[in-house]
Amino acid sequence: MRIGLNSVFLVLSLVLASSFFSIAQDRGETALPSVPKGSVADKIKDRSFDDTQVLLKQEFTGGATLHTRGWGLLLRRAKNKTFLRKRLFELEAVSMEHPKEIRTVNQNVENGKSYVYGELSQVVVTRFGYGRHNVLYAKFDKGVEIRYLYIGGFSMAWAKPIYLDIAYRNSVGQVVSVVTERYNPDNLSHTQDNILGRSSAFKGIEKMQFYPGIYGKFGFSFEYGKKQKAVRSLEAGVIIDYYIRDVPMMARIKNDPYYLTFYMSINFGVKWYR
Repeated sequence: MRIGLNSVFLVLSLVLASSFFSIAQDRGETALPSVPKGSVADKIKDRSFDDTQVLLKQEFTGGATLHTRGWGLLLRRAKNKTFLRKRLFELEAVSMEHPKEIRTVNQNVENGKSYVYGELSQVVVTRFGYGRHNVLYAKFDKGVEIRYLYIGGFSMAWAKPIYLDIAYRNSVGQVVSVVTERYNPDNLSHTQDNILGRSSAFKGIEKMQFYPGIYGKFGFSFEYGKKQKAVRSLEAGVIIDYYIRDVPMMARIKNDPYYLTFYMSINFGVKWYR
């Protein structure tokens, strides 16, 4: 796991998420009522069920996400429109790594810091979107509720330039100075022999660049919680982010204006009355 600017954004989200996990424990102690066979379930099938009569309409959840190019955290605020459908807003922050990057260490340096050779920017993606959750298979007192979801909205790539500790040598190869510099692939001194390691994760934060774009998400969620007011679910799906121009992640490697990732997440939260 990379520790640095990514962690700054993700820890902030974690602090927010932790505030409602305790609420979920306090409010989520009521077990789901037993539904007699042949009542709600059968009425849904024959379409005689009035699904507008929903008591627990409000929902707030948060979770951790692992995707094919990094990891992150998300927060969601949802409202049930009917028993089978709900609309939601989400805020998500994830790290984004280039699929071809390889972390390395200068073997000639004692206690050298690891770095990615050729990396131009450290990228964090934040997303704010609106979408829907629809029930495919309803859960009553037992089992797993299966939903599909689709979300779209604004995406922002935050690209902080990479700074490295560079050794400068004299004519006989002795190190005469160590300078912290922004990585430049065209600088002949920025070779693997001279790079001692990565500098502070906060170095260069004032030169961060922003790349606005849009994103779309589609997935399936599996809610397994047994408490009426608590949310416990697993989710899996696909996300595509598209930006107005290429996001510079690596040198001498093609950088695309879009990211296609597959993700899995675990979500916790709380429901309450209207």
